[in-house]
Amino acid sequence: NRISTPDVAERVLASGEAELVSMARPWRADPEFIAKTKAGRTGEINVCIACNQACLDLIFSERVASCLVNPRAAREVEFADLDAARAAKPAPKRVAVIGGGAAGLACATTAAARGHKVVLFEAGARIGGQLNLARNVPGKEEFDETLRYWRRMIDKHGVEVRLNTRATAETLAGAFDEIVVATGITPRPPEIEGVRHPKVVSYTDVLSGKASVGPRVAIIGGGGIGFDVAEFLSSPPPDQAMDPKHFLASWGGDAYMTWPGGLAPPLPAK
Repeated sequence: NRISTPDVAERVLASGEAELVSMARPWRADPEFIAKTKAGRTGEINVCIACNQACLDLIFSERVASCLVNPRAAREVEFADLDAARAAKPAPKRVAVIGGGAAGLACATTAAARGHKVVLFEAGARIGGQLNLARNVPGKEEFDETLRYWRRMIDKHGVEVRLNTRATAETLAGAFDEIVVATGITPRPPEIEGVRHPKVVSYTDVLSGKASVGPRVAIIGGGGIGFDVAEFLSSPPPDQAMDPKHFLASWGGDAYMTWPGGLAPPLPAK
């Protein structure tokens, strides 16, 4: 279920491990997957990141399935007017997009693809915003593919990117027809006693490497971010985590079928 790029599919077939590769979610992420592959444009494929947030999660609650990386999925008719407007080639505008995270990247590349002159302002040293935090969580390395896709779209559509640059009123005044603010969110600390103690750090500081933690850690919050931080702190180094033997031992997989059902006792984790 994680054959998501043409090169992986080809490698599986060439190795003789399979005679057929079937895909589902990757085509929802990019319905032009095959056309781009045939044309040698694999770098332009928008890769499925296996988040399940807009496809399976919605299906299981009897809602229309979409896609986190492709908002057009299952909403093609709703986008028809936008496509018609693009085809009409309206007069190009000068557009400033403030923030190089997921929203800013989507806005900037879409506007540029429609013929507008776009400048993307990012205060940090690289694009991606909190995608750069997500990619550090074990098991979410495929966010690298999302960032690769955005970089390709920036190059293809000619978006001007200004890194390490904070947009100011002086910079923007009179220089642009439209200004889009996509500066993301600021995590809200819970108003509980001791929250400003020196031992207390935010998930952004932990996942970005700005803050180090000791051997005993209390995580306040059991949602997605709390789970990600726990995985980040407790998982082995990437080279060890990617070793199939370690994976099988950690999850109780028995490749030699010496245990009933191929399920061995999992290796206790520290």
